[in-house]
Amino acid sequence: MHCIQCGQFNSGGNFCVKCGTRLQVDSFEQQAVAVSEAGQQPTYSKPATQNPHVEKAKTASKLYLSYFLQGMKTPTTLAQSVYGDQFVNGLITMIIYALSIPLMMYFGVRDFVDDFTEMVIQPAFFYLLFIGFVALITFAVVRMGRVQVSLKDVCARFGTFLIVPTSFLLMALILSLVQIELFILLLLFGFLGLFLVVPFTIYSFKKDVPNGLDGIYGTFLAYLAIIILLVTIGAIMINLIIGVIGSMFDFGFGFF
Repeated sequence: MHCIQCGQFNSGGNFCVKCGTRLQVDSFEQQAVAVSEAGQQPTYSKPATQNPHVEKAKTASKLYLSYFLQGMKTPTTLAQSVYGDQFVNGLITMIIYALSIPLMMYFGVRDFVDDFTEMVIQPAFFYLLFIGFVALITFAVVRMGRVQVSLKDVCARFGTFLIVPTSFLLMALILSLVQIELFILLLLFGFLGLFLVVPFTIYSFKKDVPNGLDGIYGTFLAYLAIIILLVTIGAIMINLIIGVIGSMFDFGFGFF
């Protein structure tokens, strides 16, 4: 190390051997210490970033579960306080209801037919369309009673009244998996419950409105429209089945 005063080279020590000037070694030592301390600084792991969509889905599921349980506990009280702000929850209930029966059928015959789309997705989609038409008919009857509500209001309340029938179907699904025959009774309650939801929804809106179509006549009118819809769908299905059977016979005769 060279002395900054006289230029004498010193092999070590703190002072120059020629002029006695203190050698500048502190800066180097301080740098070494700083580098050493920098290498020993504690590191902190960066917290994992959470997916906002996943968190939003978790929150929505918790809210729906609370809504569903409240609907099972006090269905009438909850339904009569529901309007369009609960439309999504009502729609989710309709979807669960529409899936329940096809799932029951799928688990019963999956050893023979294992096509999930054909056995569950497609029937549930058409069943959901049917439920939507029933809700639309209910809305039309409510409006004929001169009740000023929106379609979202009626669907939200319709879906809320549907919680109890849906719970019957879910219990029937569980019992069918463990092969307890009581599931047939719960299945019947759940299926018929859809048609009981119609008058419940109509009356919940109509009870405070004296003018317009009376709730009893509105209920009969709604049932008439539903029966016409069922007959139409049944006729279409029968024609499709006959067409399939006919094509099979034609194919058989043509083959022979």
